[in-house]
Amino acid sequence: MKSAPIRLTLTLLAVSVCCYSTIAHAQMSAPAASVDPLQSLTAAVTRFENNLLALAEAMPADKFNFAPTKDIFKPGSPAEFATVRTFGQQLTHVSGEPFRLLAPFGVTPDPGVDIKSFDSLTAKDDIVKALKASFDYQNKVIAGITPENILTPVGPRGTTRVAALIAILNDDGDHYGQMVEYLRMNGIVPPATVNQLNRMAQPPSKK
Repeated sequence: MKSAPIRLTLTLLAVSVCCYSTIAHAQMSAPAASVDPLQSLTAAVTRFENNLLALAEAMPADKFNFAPTKDIFKPGSPAEFATVRTFGQQLTHVSGEPFRLLAPFGVTPDPGVDIKSFDSLTAKDDIVKALKASFDYQNKVIAGITPENILTPVGPRGTTRVAALIAILNDDGDHYGQMVEYLRMNGIVPPATVNQLNRMAQPPSKK
């Protein structure tokens, strides 16, 4: 069974593909419209970017080396955490994914971005900087998507831009869920939850 973040990602991107197909057909038979064909796609990506960055900012710098251990469970528990990533390693992994999966589509990373150094980063400021650089690169690739190229296969595996983005957002969703638990284990309520609670606490607007 797929997790809720994965189902949400697939649904949003499926809608995006449908929107692209509709827009491409409309462009062939009608004058150019004022609709932004990237709107539905970028909305899904932006949501993940904002949530991941908010998690990174919410975790104190001295907790970036935190990872759950077996002793948080009752004696005799089969839980095993010997090889899990730390909070910082979760973020450096997420940061590297767009560079790996979107490279075939011809967008070159900024000269100051050293992708090979990501796995060795441990300081919060450096990891957050890498995460932001990853988002910048991902958004450059998305900015070059058109109705004509979104489903164009590239490379030996025939990956398309939308398939690569689905893979990235699926991975983002998995690691986001893990990092949410890391925050809660340290007594921190995830920012997205705080925002939701604040919205629920607002009195209904009077019409």
